[in-house]
Amino acid sequence: MVGDEKKITDQENYAACWCAIENLLVAHPLIGQALAYGDRRPYVVALLTLDAEVAPAWAGARGIEAGSLAELAQNPVLLAEIEEAVTAANQQLARVQQVKRWRLLPVEWTAESEELTPTLKLKRRVVHAKYSDDIDTLYAG
Repeated sequence: MVGDEKKITDQENYAACWCAIENLLVAHPLIGQALAYGDRRPYVVALLTLDAEVAPAWAGARGIEAGSLAELAQNPVLLAEIEEAVTAANQQLARVQQVKRWRLLPVEWTAESEELTPTLKLKRRVVHAKYSDDIDTLYAG
């Protein structure tokens, strides 16, 4: 039984670790959702989405025109701001928890697109499956 208790505790710490990383990332107003990943991998990567309300207003205030979140997600000025947000989050994390590579996705995660539950909680398994190629690319490069 002692071994099983340790396994459960390890799983809870594991989940708490991802949530801590993700919470630091989404603390930046431009980042709507974040998924940190590093299961059996050499380092942590993150998939990020823009906040659908804040990002267009942020861009407009800076004279950046974009017809969609997908266009905005490719803007170099916005990408530089997201890089700064990831760097700021990393400064609050232990080295092993720091996000080494990330990708800003050109979509919004919603309950309708099935990445979030109806109460807007992240469906980790769904995102892992749906964006496995993106995750693999982050480790390949």
